[in-house]
Amino acid sequence: MLFDLIARYGLWLVFLNIFGQALGLPLPAYPTLIVTASTSLFPAALIVGLAVFAALLGDTLWFLAGRRYGHHILRLMCRLSISPDTCVSRTEGAMGRHGVRVLMFARFVPGLSALSVPMAGALGVSWRTFLMYDAIGAVLWSGVAVAIGFGFASHIVAVLDAFDTLGRGVLWLVALVFALYLLNRWLNRYRLLRSLRMARIGVQTLEAWMNDEVTPVVIDVRSAARRAIDPFTIPGSLAIEPDEIAEKLRDIPRDRRIVVFCACPNEVTAARLAQQLRAQGFAEVRPLLGGLDAWRDAGYTVEKIDGIDMLVPAH
Repeated sequence: MLFDLIARYGLWLVFLNIFGQALGLPLPAYPTLIVTASTSLFPAALIVGLAVFAALLGDTLWFLAGRRYGHHILRLMCRLSISPDTCVSRTEGAMGRHGVRVLMFARFVPGLSALSVPMAGALGVSWRTFLMYDAIGAVLWSGVAVAIGFGFASHIVAVLDAFDTLGRGVLWLVALVFALYLLNRWLNRYRLLRSLRMARIGVQTLEAWMNDEVTPVVIDVRSAARRAIDPFTIPGSLAIEPDEIAEKLRDIPRDRRIVVFCACPNEVTAARLAQQLRAQGFAEVRPLLGGLDAWRDAGYTVEKIDGIDMLVPAH
């Protein structure tokens, strides 16, 4: 049964699975590539070519969206992700270290490809550069899967034969495995948010504090890549990398109000830094609920960041 289904719909399944994953759907496409290749029903070059086409087609749509909508599209992508609280920091860190070259290995890291493609568009990467690195990455990613499929074909086919004896039961098994996969991702996210649970302050409270006689220290902990995409910040805030905290806040009284903001879902980066500052003895540290987006959406003033350099070449 399985071989008949793969022979009839295998290529369509490869295309739709990879295209859907490129669009941001939580679809594990690698098993599809490996299983399809292991059956030897289709030439390896055809499978890889189809996979690369599907990946580039989906990525091109998000690249265009990144060029058109900038940081707004990153907010949407994080809502689509099943682990939005970590996808932002991981992707921004990778883009900061490797630039657009991250596209060559992004597909091998869960969640990295989903944000790195629109981020490349938002950073002004040229079409030629984007297509070159993204195509290299798609070829490497799909080529490894197809090689695994052909290399371990006898073992995979034996497993497929065993599944074949289950009849329709195999569909229920696949559905169960996929449900467990989603549940595990949700549990990991729940444990992360629970570990970072602390009181946030709203933008109205911050605005009131900034009008006090002793204003709070406001820290912008967005990555350099995110500030390059959205070069605005809360007036008077300090852009500080986590490893610079001890030096730049050395002369700040430990009882001074400190507000930390980022641009990630659930203020994960800001909450982590707030925990670090509390461990260093700062008594009143609060993440800003909603971050810079909430401040801007409330109609408060933002200021332009001068001297922002693009992290990737635009040509």
